[in-house]
Amino acid sequence: MDLPKHHRPTPTTSLRDTSDSSTGSWDALEWTKIEPISRFVSPANLDFLLDDEQVVAEGHGVVLVNTDDAGVLIVTNFRVIFLSEGTRKVIALGTIPLATIEKFNKTAVKAQSNTHQLDKTPTQRLLQVIGKDMRIIVFGFRPRTKQRRAIYDALVKCTKPTILWDLYAYSSGPSTFKNTSPMVRLLDEYFRLIGKASHHASMDMIESGSFTLSNDLWRISGVNSSYTMCHSYPFALVVPKSISDDEVLQASKFRARCRLPVISWCHPVTGAVLARSSQPLVGLMMNMRSNMDEKLVAALCGNLDDGSKRSDLLFYILAL
Repeated sequence: MDLPKHHRPTPTTSLRDTSDSSTGSWDALEWTKIEPISRFVSPANLDFLLDDEQVVAEGHGVVLVNTDDAGVLIVTNFRVIFLSEGTRKVIALGTIPLATIEKFNKTAVKAQSNTHQLDKTPTQRLLQVIGKDMRIIVFGFRPRTKQRRAIYDALVKCTKPTILWDLYAYSSGPSTFKNTSPMVRLLDEYFRLIGKASHHASMDMIESGSFTLSNDLWRISGVNSSYTMCHSYPFALVVPKSISDDEVLQASKFRARCRLPVISWCHPVTGAVLARSSQPLVGLMMNMRSNMDEKLVAALCGNLDDGSKRSDLLFYILAL
C-alpha cells in the first residue's frame, strides 16, 4: 500500500553512487551496530604529537569513509589526525594540517534502503573536509552523539583563531635549537641532505669557507657566499657535483633575478629531488635558450638515474 502523500519519503542524495545497497558500500553501513571504540588515546599514547601540539577535541567510533577504517579522530592546534582502531597508527589519508584545509562542512545522508523502511533508517552524520591539496576527506560519526559537533567546533576555533597568538607557529614558544644562527642551521641541514650528518657547522667554518662538502652526486657551493650572484638565495647552495661554480654563474644569468635551479631537498634512499628556481628568461616569442641552464637541469636529472635508468625516481622544479 502506498504511503499517504504527507508521509511519502523524499529522495535522498548519497555521496557515492551505488547500484545497490550491498554491504561493501559505506552507504549501507549499519551505524547503530558499530561497537564503541575503546578510548585508547591517553597521554601515554600521544607520542605522535609534535612539540607543543595540543589536543583540542576527540571523536571516538569515527569512520574514515574514504577507506572504511574505524578509529579515533583528533583535532589539535596544528592538524587533524585519524588513528586506526586496529593498529592505533596515524592514517595519512585522514590526517591533514589545519593550514591545508580549504573548507569543511557537515552533511547528513540517509543510507540507501527499501523505500518502506527509509523512515526507520538512521541518518549518516558526516563531516567533509576539503583540502588545498585536492583531497576530499569524509568522516562518519555515530548517531545521537555530540562528537561531530565537538570536532566541527574545534575546527572552526583552530582554523580561524580569534587572535594571532593562538596559531601553532606562535604557541610553540622560543626555538629549542642550541645555536640559533640560521646560517649554521642551514649548513647542518645541507650536511644531512648529502649524507654528511656527522659534520657539524659553525661560524668559523662559514667564515673560512670550509663548508663546501660533497658526496658522489651533490656538492655544497659557496658561489653565493657574498650574495653577489643572487640577493634572495642563501650563501650556500646545493648543486650537482659535475657543475662548476663558473657554470653556475653562467646559468644564473638565464633565470629571473638569477634564481637558478638549486636543490632544496633530496630523498636519501630513492634520490627524489625537490629543486627551486625562477622562470627562465625566454622572452615573448623569442625562443631564447641557454646551454648552461640546460646543462644544469640535465645534470640534476642525470644524477637521479646514476646510470641505472630507474623510472621511479622523481625530479621537481618549483618555478617561483
